[in-house]
Amino acid sequence: MVMKRCQKNKMNAFIFTVFMTLVCADISLADFTLVNSECGPIKGLKTQNKQTGKDVYEFRGIPFGKPPIGPLRFTKPQPVDKWTDTLDATEFGAACSQSVTPWMPDFKPSKMSEDCLFLNVYVPNHVDKNRKLPVMVWIYGGGLVMGFSNQYDGGWIATQGDVIVVTINYRLDVFGFLTVDHPASKETTVYGTKSLHYNGYTTTLHLLEGTLSLLLYSENQQGRVIAQSGVVNELNMLTKKQINERTIHLAKKTSCPINDMYKFTDCLRDIDVSELLKATDMFSLMPDDRLEVFQPQYIPVVDGELYLDHPLRSLKDEKSDVAQFYGSLDLIAGFTSNEGLMMAMGILPKLQENFGFNVSESIPLKFICKGMIEPFVEKFYNNDSDVKDKICKFYTSETTSTDEQSQKASEFIADSCFGYFIKRMLDYHVSFEGRTYQYLFSKEKPIMGFAPKWGKGSGHGEEIQFMFDLKVLLPSMNITAFTPEEQQIANAIIEYWTSFARKGVPEGPVEWKPFDTTSKYYLDIDTITTLKKDLRPEVMNFWLKDIPSIELDPVDDRKVHDEL
Repeated sequence: MVMKRCQKNKMNAFIFTVFMTLVCADISLADFTLVNSECGPIKGLKTQNKQTGKDVYEFRGIPFGKPPIGPLRFTKPQPVDKWTDTLDATEFGAACSQSVTPWMPDFKPSKMSEDCLFLNVYVPNHVDKNRKLPVMVWIYGGGLVMGFSNQYDGGWIATQGDVIVVTINYRLDVFGFLTVDHPASKETTVYGTKSLHYNGYTTTLHLLEGTLSLLLYSENQQGRVIAQSGVVNELNMLTKKQINERTIHLAKKTSCPINDMYKFTDCLRDIDVSELLKATDMFSLMPDDRLEVFQPQYIPVVDGELYLDHPLRSLKDEKSDVAQFYGSLDLIAGFTSNEGLMMAMGILPKLQENFGFNVSESIPLKFICKGMIEPFVEKFYNNDSDVKDKICKFYTSETTSTDEQSQKASEFIADSCFGYFIKRMLDYHVSFEGRTYQYLFSKEKPIMGFAPKWGKGSGHGEEIQFMFDLKVLLPSMNITAFTPEEQQIANAIIEYWTSFARKGVPEGPVEWKPFDTTSKYYLDIDTITTLKKDLRPEVMNFWLKDIPSIELDPVDDRKVHDEL
């Protein structure tokens, strides 16, 4: 199959045909590092995966859009131009510009640039043009403010699972999601996610953006989705009020004229990358007296083009195109056993001095209500005192030990930002024809180098090291080598994930039964992996029944301009 639509129609068609060209190109297997495409020849390299010892063909740094720099900053992704010389795909492209996370200073790319719309492809060494393989696309997480594709070596999954693996970059933070509520915004963004918009299926990205997600597309455009620790929710789309607040803040920080939005946007395009990141860095903007990290500064909005409506509103209408498409997908969704641990250990040290505690030792009861729950309710529930009292009562107790109370604080972060949103999406999905599976990842293996004495369970993102060899790509993080038991867990995850990609049924050492409305099966992935029923019913019922849903923007007030 040759690559089509290099400059014609949509850029997303080019991305997909890159994948299929690498799978089906008419080439000699003796030199699979060289492939021909309609956009031009591509040369990759042959390496040996350190985990499996098998050869893998890698095609690194393939551009899938014009560099979004200069006048193209903030704009829609443009189709890449054809090339005549052989494209050198032996080195990774730059990561997208981003701020360095204070509590993870080593978790950063070696090279950053606005010119970052690159993808990487990993192909098993025994590929045959007459045998089609599943294509699995990894979209890294990081709250839409951090992350890069190069840190995820797809060779392990590719060689062990016999699949094609693709990792991709997308624009982050203000460069991918700048929005103003004004007609001047007719040329930008939300295009962090639009860079990931394949073959016109915007609904797919509605369900995945903002988190760790694995996609599989087949030629008939039906798909399977693995949503790891994140799904669409009320926290990851901005309201008009929030958009206006951010616009005013950005104008003050940059001295760009807010009285003329056309001049404002032109001014922003002229600002140096580092200065713009400094002005919008969510970590430096955090207050010192309250935990306010539940929403990045720049995230998607309902724009009437890529997002026709808030996905949650669309999903509630079972006859909507979004709901019908979502229901047609096969879905695996789940989270780790202590999602809040990383945020607690990363953010709370900035706040502990004002409240007189040491997060490594404990998180006091008074801080949980005053410093965590109160700002959360103020921001998302209009300071509803009844909601605040219910949540405080649920997550605090005068009779629990300090270790137990600290663990409850971490659980509040996990439940309010991850757990119940994922359970709700599983409930939505199970009523449709697509197959539904739930998991909980419980194996403890810290990747950030910190684990408080009170902390129990697996932190956010800890399952990723069992799929990608992070200790090789991020040596400064001191990730330890696998024990034999941990290696078995990694092998099982890759087997479950790739078999699901291949046929829609996750197969592995333990039978994984589908999630349903009665038994509510989930696979607890740990040293001893077991099939269980009804994950944390008390917590899920509390958030789904006792606490009202966060209100979405009114229908008449929800469409804003997301293009500068």
